[in-house]
Amino acid sequence: MKKKQDLRYRGSRRLLATLLMLAVSVGTVFAAEEWYNAARADYLTPAEGVTVPLSVARAIPLTAQEKQAYRVETAAQAEDVAGQVTGYLIITTVRGYKSDIRVQSTFAADGETLAGIRVLSQNETEYLGTRVESVDFTSLFAGRLAPMKLWGTATKGSPIDAISGSTVSSQAVVDAVNHAYAYLQSRAA
Repeated sequence: MKKKQDLRYRGSRRLLATLLMLAVSVGTVFAAEEWYNAARADYLTPAEGVTVPLSVARAIPLTAQEKQAYRVETAAQAEDVAGQVTGYLIITTVRGYKSDIRVQSTFAADGETLAGIRVLSQNETEYLGTRVESVDFTSLFAGRLAPMKLWGTATKGSPIDAISGSTVSSQAVVDAVNHAYAYLQSRAA
């Protein structure tokens, strides 16, 4: 005797069940993406209006140990007309994928909030590492609290998205900013 086949999911019912499962799967992916972006929104949204008013820049004397330990080339503090410290400008050099990368980090008066960064020199791989100079990448740092880290790194800090294909160069810029921050913290201690 032949066994009866289960005909519940034949024909149009089978197609409907497949479409329903596909719709639920796509909806779940979109909901997860929205939840993920909402969870990291505080990290991705920089503080607005972080500026360092500058009337006078005074060089900060560096010892040989500070230069070596923090990779600091130059340090200066910005002051307004009244002589109040408005921020700090630190230039650090860190090894990237192919070359040394010189980064200028500008911190607000608290010594923790980045007003911005600028890559002064680099000779990284063309079309990949050279993008660390782009405004798209450097603008990610403005208004963030130091220390910094790349997304997915198991360290503490404000996360920055790495440039696809140039993680080593991106990490070098983050390291340069963190060295500047560590130098400022050592002065405050």
